[in-house]
Amino acid sequence: MTGSLPTFVIIGAQKCGTTALHSYLSRHPQISMSRPKELDFFVAEKNWDKGVEWYSHRWNGPEKPIRGESSPNYTAYPNFQGVPERMVDLLPDAKLIFMVRDPIARVRSSYIHAYSNAAEHRSMREAVLDPKRAYVRRSRYHEQLTKFLEHYPMERILLLEQGELLSDRRATLKRVFAFLGAREDVWRDSFNEPRLETSARRRRTRLGVYVANRLPIRWWRKIRDHRPFSVPFVQPEMEDSLRAELADLLHDDATAFRELTGRRFENWSI
Repeated sequence: MTGSLPTFVIIGAQKCGTTALHSYLSRHPQISMSRPKELDFFVAEKNWDKGVEWYSHRWNGPEKPIRGESSPNYTAYPNFQGVPERMVDLLPDAKLIFMVRDPIARVRSSYIHAYSNAAEHRSMREAVLDPKRAYVRRSRYHEQLTKFLEHYPMERILLLEQGELLSDRRATLKRVFAFLGAREDVWRDSFNEPRLETSARRRRTRLGVYVANRLPIRWWRKIRDHRPFSVPFVQPEMEDSLRAELADLLHDDATAFRELTGRRFENWSI
């Protein structure tokens, strides 16, 4: 299949299960998911300049009626601006999926992700409170989603909580399939795999950073968990004082997000 555009986009949020969902959807017989996963096409600082033809050739294999991609950087405003505007111009009829989780837990996970990739070297406190970085802003779900609601109606946006994909995967995937217009009765044994990151995550060495930036992702995945490309590290817990500061920074947005979506998110810490 060449020259096709997506019918739906998973717009984030980062560290909320987008990789797992992308993997599950790729196993549905009516759905084709992009390779690689994160195309970042609508981010001006990333791949926008590569053009629509480049974008339309990211779906391989036989023609399928439903096509999707997953780029959490689409909900990293204001670090990346203009994403919804570019998207609606090219994909005015697309459906969107927005995944969320406890906002503070997402901040910690995002920091560990950056630290393990050797993209972050500072302490958790120094890093996540840096206003130039998007750690906190990516957890302001109301702020991120309303940017898209200026261009897409709410009925074309599916909101998923990461916990739903973990605790009730069959029902959650059935809901996603229905939203996308795909057969709802599809189930694979591979859907039983959580496909989420664990405490066994390793930190890239200098050599690992060098190699990861030059190898295709499928090759990098085969060697990334071995020396000399990475080493084990203890994932830091979040100090109570930092957790309290983040709760203060995120409280108003979380309240507005609950009002917007009509969801209570009882298990969230704020």
